[in-house]
Amino acid sequence: MTTQWVLSTKGDPLGAVNHFVKDVWQAAGLQGMILPSPQRNEVRLVEQPADLGDINPFQPLMLMNIAGLVPPLLGARPATRLGILLRPCELRALNEVIERKAIRPGQLLTICVDCLGTFPDDEFEWRSARKGSDASLTKEALQFAPQGGISAYRYRAACQMCVSPGAGSADINLGVLGLPVRQSILVDGRADLLDWSQINIRKADPALSNRREVMLSKLVERHTDTRERVLSGLAEVLPANVDVLLDQFEDCGSCQSCMDACPICSVDHPRRTGDGRFERQDVVNWLVDCAGCGMCEQSCPRHMPLSIIFTHIKQTLENALV
Repeated sequence: MTTQWVLSTKGDPLGAVNHFVKDVWQAAGLQGMILPSPQRNEVRLVEQPADLGDINPFQPLMLMNIAGLVPPLLGARPATRLGILLRPCELRALNEVIERKAIRPGQLLTICVDCLGTFPDDEFEWRSARKGSDASLTKEALQFAPQGGISAYRYRAACQMCVSPGAGSADINLGVLGLPVRQSILVDGRADLLDWSQINIRKADPALSNRREVMLSKLVERHTDTRERVLSGLAEVLPANVDVLLDQFEDCGSCQSCMDACPICSVDHPRRTGDGRFERQDVVNWLVDCAGCGMCEQSCPRHMPLSIIFTHIKQTLENALV
């Protein structure tokens, strides 16, 4: 059973989220918190609330999907209970990692935030230089949260086509889409997760939740239209099925950048047959469970539109199962 509360931000949504995470840490008796690192392919483990510093889960930049880096970290600490702060696509990937038994259920307390979208690396750097700081881009993203975000056409392809931008299946979900974040952030969490009386929140007005749901519906419709438009425009050049995709992988030679960047492949990497070709069923399993984070496309040295290619193949596979 989940319950909804409101976190008052008093004009400082990032500061309110930072205080909230610290309060949850202490109320849940966590022994650490896993956060993205400023360095690619690294995570940061903070072991004391006082060392948490300023966290920014709304920065419009995603260098990696941290779900794939969690299993070895937890494997070295089997008796600890940690918290982790995630975007929706990272949570989807983490759930697939857990499904593959690479993480023991219950070892993590998950906190997920609505995703306002992320820029490609070079676009983020250009905009940061133009604005004068990275923080300005986060401020701008949060400013337009009531309208569902800003500059969608500039975002990474995966973000433009994401049909699940809302936090919804974590232990604690923080909602900002469609909401006046300088006043309130919606908190949805399991009632039995911790003593919520220790957290500085109040009961939510159902109208606030309805407002967010309306915006999420609009975003899903918008992103679905974008995805279908891209699919229609590239239909003639997209691989028709998994076998044609495997042929394309052969053209990539020994490059495995897309798989190396994928959090699911980190625990369930497609195997190769005796002749060096990837196992068909392994690739099918990979694509069907794709979290849609777009890290594959971001890592591809040939700049292939892997987000739409994998979306197309995944839809084909799912339709075949109906």
